[in-house]
Amino acid sequence: MFSLIEQVSYHILIVLLPFIIYHLFIREEKQFREKINSKLMYVSLTILILTMSNPIQFSEGFLYDFRVAPILFLLLYGGVRPGITLIIFMFLFRFAIGGGGLYVTLINYTLVFLFFLLIKKRFQPYTLKSRFLAISILCGVSSINRAITLTKTGQLDQLSFMLIFSLLTWITLTILIFIIENLDKQIIYDKRIQSAERLNIVSQIAAAVAHEVRNPMTSIKGFLQLILQEKNLNESQNKYIEISLSELNRAEAVINDYLSLAKHTTTEDFIDLNISTELHSILDIMTSYTNTHNIAIESSIQEGIFTKGKKNEFKQAILNIMKNSVEAINKNGKLTVRAYQKNSNLYIEIKDNGIGMSQKQVEQLGTPYYSTKDKGTGIGLTVTYKIIRDMKGKISVQSKKEVGTVFIIELPSLYY
Repeated sequence: MFSLIEQVSYHILIVLLPFIIYHLFIREEKQFREKINSKLMYVSLTILILTMSNPIQFSEGFLYDFRVAPILFLLLYGGVRPGITLIIFMFLFRFAIGGGGLYVTLINYTLVFLFFLLIKKRFQPYTLKSRFLAISILCGVSSINRAITLTKTGQLDQLSFMLIFSLLTWITLTILIFIIENLDKQIIYDKRIQSAERLNIVSQIAAAVAHEVRNPMTSIKGFLQLILQEKNLNESQNKYIEISLSELNRAEAVINDYLSLAKHTTTEDFIDLNISTELHSILDIMTSYTNTHNIAIESSIQEGIFTKGKKNEFKQAILNIMKNSVEAINKNGKLTVRAYQKNSNLYIEIKDNGIGMSQKQVEQLGTPYYSTKDKGTGIGLTVTYKIIRDMKGKISVQSKKEVGTVFIIELPSLYY
């Protein structure tokens, strides 16, 4: 009995220790875990080899290990491709080390994978509660299959050990979920702190620029406008002054962008915001703008969806995204706007069929100074992200080069 406890403890250790090291020293973001060559994949593969190389033998021909832990964990946090790759490697390694029960293993993990695909559709996007439920279901499927096998082969004396072993596997996976969730939160918090620091620096610069540059610019602009009214100017002089005024207007627009970022608070209050009404109003504004670019707008807006927010700031945020989408399309394209409520949240989707962006570009959206446009400052989207965060919401972006981009805004619903 002591020997079994010692062996089980070893397996728990070799599962937990690599993931704790991963948690402490490897800060890998979610999108990188979905790759087959991710660090999470290598950690899971190491655990798989270690646990399968030293199985617990309860009786002749019946071996137990914790291989299900790295497989389920990778399926949940890495996705289908890394998960199926690890399962294939598990079968190859199982075939290489030999022994009976290969067909039982094949059936067991085929069932687990099929159940995972079913619950993946049901529980996306995953929440902490959904992950616990998914782990419980998958561990339960594996345990039931083992129990049926033991019953058919007359190994009823193993049932109690198998159930305890399965329970320990579930507990180990539960601990791992807490570890990775904590890591994800740390990464998000670090990003927010860095973003807040950058915003603070930019805000200070904006205030200084406004005082030091705006006043002389206004004077120059005024004098140029007076000169332009002179009747003795030739055509070239008029042209040069008009160009100068145009460039001053552009410079003033950039300064205004920085000023909007510098204003951390406004006198406007948070109100019960009718998202449906506001979106219809914004689309009316955008229609004239899109018509000049030969861009069609398609909308599907659920009526009567509300959230807490500042009316003018919300309009500014949505208009910033829509204008960026129109500029990405350029001409003869389509802008699609959807708004709907799902459970306790409401979603606004703004989709274009423009030039799209790479994953690297998507990751940098919302940071000061970064823009995918030649004449952009990046401040517009920075302000947009800040407004949505102030409304307790978040923005996610999906994009593909030469296909288009989708901005998905998630906000808490006021009535649920």
